[in-house]
Amino acid sequence: MNKTMQAARLFGPKDLRIVEAPIPELGPNDVLCKVKCAGICGTDYSIYSGEFSFVKNGGVKFPFTPGHEWSGVVTAIGTEVRNFKVGDRVVGDTCVSCGNCVSCLLGDYLSCEQVFCVGTVNAWDGGFAEYTVFPERHLFRLPDEVGFDAGAFIEPAATSLYAVKRAGVQIGDTVLVHGSGSLGLLAARLAKLSGAAKVFITGRKDAKLQLALNFGADAAINTTREPLIESVLRHNGGKKVDRVIETSGADELLTSSFELVRPGGSIAAVAFYDRKLDQMDIDKLVFGNINLCGSSGSTGMYQPVMALMGSGALDTAPLISGRYPFADILRAYADMKTKNDIRIKWLVDFE
Repeated sequence: MNKTMQAARLFGPKDLRIVEAPIPELGPNDVLCKVKCAGICGTDYSIYSGEFSFVKNGGVKFPFTPGHEWSGVVTAIGTEVRNFKVGDRVVGDTCVSCGNCVSCLLGDYLSCEQVFCVGTVNAWDGGFAEYTVFPERHLFRLPDEVGFDAGAFIEPAATSLYAVKRAGVQIGDTVLVHGSGSLGLLAARLAKLSGAAKVFITGRKDAKLQLALNFGADAAINTTREPLIESVLRHNGGKKVDRVIETSGADELLTSSFELVRPGGSIAAVAFYDRKLDQMDIDKLVFGNINLCGSSGSTGMYQPVMALMGSGALDTAPLISGRYPFADILRAYADMKTKNDIRIKWLVDFE
């Protein structure tokens, strides 16, 4: 095997280059994977554009290889690897942790104080390269029924499912999802699969909202034309909703959620806002006994997402709105902005 590979390296805001890079070396517990397919998400673009808050505060350290939504095939294993073999189809976790601290031993990798986030903050090099290397404990075997395209959706779907769980969605709940990007659409579908009686979704693009309806949402609200609070109440029979999942990153939608969730209800924020909020009505949170929580990552959610995909209950194919060969990844990044009206998920193909 060649000792070098092609990798998309981000050297700073708006400075993404495909370069010749060494193929990562294996430690005894590591697995080398050949990337087959990868997705580009809004966070990838926000880091690229320099708007991401962690770029501004130094949490993003350049250069690195982005790409935290990928699927591939095992091509080599370390001497101590026991659970994977060459030829296995796999996906990688959203983070790489130390593996030894209390949080790691409890399986809560994202709470590790030495955690690397794949392709983003304090980055572990991600999947926008021909090869990537992961510790065995952070890899998952793809079910036979799940293809590489769907594999590239496992990380965002797991992130959305984690938000559904953090919001406490229960059987019979009414759920409002803000945002009609991939996280919002997946959250709406997964809330339904988790037992929600009704799911409403907000957004600004008609094409995306129509896709949300086809994907299982009960009602879609275009916030550029419809009054938010009145529309939600109308769709929910005059009542406030039980749960809100905020994926849009719009601070006004987060703060308006206090007006839309019932007393004792919950709000899970899974978006990044890239700003500080100073108009939040905390008294409504306190007096309403509303649970507001952040939802970062996808701890423990990969296996249930893969099970749903394998059963056919979660079909992510309708969310693919564009495909690019790896050699055209710079054009894919540019199209993230210019084609936002239709973009749900760009996929990057490596073959």
